[in-house]
Amino acid sequence: MRFAFFYQSVISDWNHGNAHFLRGLMRALQRRGHEAICYEPRDSWSLQHLVEESPNAIAEFERTFPDLRYVRYELGFGFECWLRGQLADADVAIVHEWNQPELVRAVARVCSNLGVRSMFHDTHYRVVLDEAFRASLELSRFDTILAYSPSVAERHRALGHPDVRVLHEAADVTVFEPKDVPKQQDVVFVGNCGEDDRKEGLDSLLFGPRKALPHLRYAMYGVRYPEALLRAMRKGLNVEYRGRLANLDVPEVYSASKVVLHIPRKPYVELLPGTPTIRVFEALASGACLVSAPWPDTDGLFEAGRDYVVAGTPCEMRDAIEWLCRDEASRAGFGKRGRETILARHTCDHRAGELLEMLR
Repeated sequence: MRFAFFYQSVISDWNHGNAHFLRGLMRALQRRGHEAICYEPRDSWSLQHLVEESPNAIAEFERTFPDLRYVRYELGFGFECWLRGQLADADVAIVHEWNQPELVRAVARVCSNLGVRSMFHDTHYRVVLDEAFRASLELSRFDTILAYSPSVAERHRALGHPDVRVLHEAADVTVFEPKDVPKQQDVVFVGNCGEDDRKEGLDSLLFGPRKALPHLRYAMYGVRYPEALLRAMRKGLNVEYRGRLANLDVPEVYSASKVVLHIPRKPYVELLPGTPTIRVFEALASGACLVSAPWPDTDGLFEAGRDYVVAGTPCEMRDAIEWLCRDEASRAGFGKRGRETILARHTCDHRAGELLEMLR
């Protein structure tokens, strides 16, 4: 089959975790004998930021991922005609929610005219919560909604779409695996900022416990953190902020840390339960000892307390980190069991199989 993916970017993972899964899914489909190509806007927000930091980012991507095909496009006069030519031989078009409404509508129209199966991939809370934005997408034109959790799927069903399927994210195990490197820090947090829904969790479950554990080495990676927060980290909190971390470098950082923290954003816990971010899959695939704030695992993807440790209060987080940083055997046990669960059920190859089964 021939798959056409329309995403913010496959080239850039700057504040764009969806690129992690997209790359792995494209590779998994190709290993099964299918064709896959990603279409991304020439003015991609994520890629623009990446190129500002790394001017040779596109060439570096092509050297690193020579097997991933992409086309950059511009919306405007003649776009829909060009799109018809691009999709003439496609079997399936998958459109991610982080696209311009004009692009979303155009792909759905062209697919309908050509008889190409169209799927809308929803991995965020903005579509189901923002009525005006959702209306601008004209989702009724799509054959299928791919929702990355049951709660997202339920909202789309309640809105009346006749074919809604759940497709969780997963780990790209061609990238995420344990690395044989010495420990460089005790605790690490990898995550981006940019919205107010991040601050409360960090204050409570990262910075609060950190004050009670001054003897441990803390490191933090991510982009879009406000300067006031960075100053606080450098002065009173003694957390080493290291800026952006390329996705390819994450497994080594996880492997070089005794404990990896996961603090989900509030909307994914309260508004869309059962929606783990891709960081959970990737940390466990790397064999990391993961300590996570609670999130409702409505699909039973993992076994809390076996695959990872749950800490819901600052005291629980402090005690869990202190215990695991001194107990190497327990860390190894969580890392081993978490990776086994990923390899058994949650790789990009598993998701490629699920997607193909839906299409059958």
